[in-house]
Amino acid sequence: MLAAIGARTLDELFSQISPALVLKGPLALPAGLTESAVRAKTKKLAEKNRPLADFNSFLGAGCYDHYIPAALGPLVNRAEFLTAYTPYQPECSQGSLQAIYEYQSYICALTGMDVSNASLFDGASSVAEAALMAMRVTGRSKVLVAESLHPEYRRVLATYLAGQKVKVEEAGFDPDLLLDASAVAGKISDDTSCFVFGYPNFFGMIEDGPKLCQAAKAKGALAVMVVNPTALAFLKDPGAAGADIVCGDGQPLGCGMDFGGPSFGFLAAKNDYLRQMPGRIVGKTVDKDNNPAYCLTLSTREQHIRREKATSNICSNQSLKAIEAAVYLALLGPIGFKKAAQASFELTHYLYGRLKGIKGLKVVASSRFFHEFVWEVPEAKRFIRRLERKNIIAGLALGADYPGMKNSILSCCTEKKTKEEIDEFVEAVAKLI
Repeated sequence: MLAAIGARTLDELFSQISPALVLKGPLALPAGLTESAVRAKTKKLAEKNRPLADFNSFLGAGCYDHYIPAALGPLVNRAEFLTAYTPYQPECSQGSLQAIYEYQSYICALTGMDVSNASLFDGASSVAEAALMAMRVTGRSKVLVAESLHPEYRRVLATYLAGQKVKVEEAGFDPDLLLDASAVAGKISDDTSCFVFGYPNFFGMIEDGPKLCQAAKAKGALAVMVVNPTALAFLKDPGAAGADIVCGDGQPLGCGMDFGGPSFGFLAAKNDYLRQMPGRIVGKTVDKDNNPAYCLTLSTREQHIRREKATSNICSNQSLKAIEAAVYLALLGPIGFKKAAQASFELTHYLYGRLKGIKGLKVVASSRFFHEFVWEVPEAKRFIRRLERKNIIAGLALGADYPGMKNSILSCCTEKKTKEEIDEFVEAVAKLI
């Protein structure tokens, strides 16, 4: 190999590489262990984790503890779903394709959009892909994003666009943690491809979707709504609000919290933008005998379709998690799904009312939120740690991502919370104020 390359020695070959990357000797790794020793070691490490069941938790911020029907696990973990992979000849996997088709139909029904893809990696990548899609549709090179969008989504979006000639600007929020449509309109120029905002936003507040969509579209930009799918059970759907592209994280749709993942991202859009959508789309047709058949209708994978003209670098989709969402929605049905959202809404507003009555504590002025809201207390981070010692997780301290909100906590309730658990939390907070 050295002779073919034209190097005399291994040292000469490695001289082209930074010295910091070249091993000077064997790595300082411990000796290998037997299988039983590895099991014992990993068990001991795992015991350091404390399960969520040990805590009275009010943490949300993008990952939510919703009830998951008992039937979901056995159905999704069937070998047909668990081991299936949609290959290059995807028509071989009719069962998986049908399940994905059903998933796409659910997403369209929830969002009020015409077409959905087969899923993406997570909520953050779906936001970035939506922005890239808007740039392809409009031919413009600026992205305006709400500062009230999930901070992790904004960071991923910046990373995605860092290597391209794209200008990313942010639109701030008012003291009520909501966007002002006229201020947003003032930031949209003739070069703005899209305006990306949360519905509800990161703070749980319900934005005026129609006004914000209109502000974007008045200047030829696309409106990209990043939604919590559970909230869509009783909020006006994004399609009716005027959205062009709808995306988000599907974790609330039957996916466990699992220490933060995995989940899946979803993306839906108007039919006009179908051919600019990232990923793959499963369609329904008939075979030569006129029987229903499912096929991979569109695929933008750059390795085998269109190559440098591919609309996306997304190579696959989160099939198992997307199917999980379809099974979850089928098990709950429209009435059960709406009841879960309604209970989450009512319990969170009950918590809001209880905290509002505590002196020395300030809650967000507007009650226009879904199932999480912001409240303030001196030294929020320390306050959260003190409650953790009482096996209560108060929520997320916002100071790290929003320096001007160092005393703010974001708290959440889902339908799994009880009024007794909320009362216990409120009493513990009152004692520490």
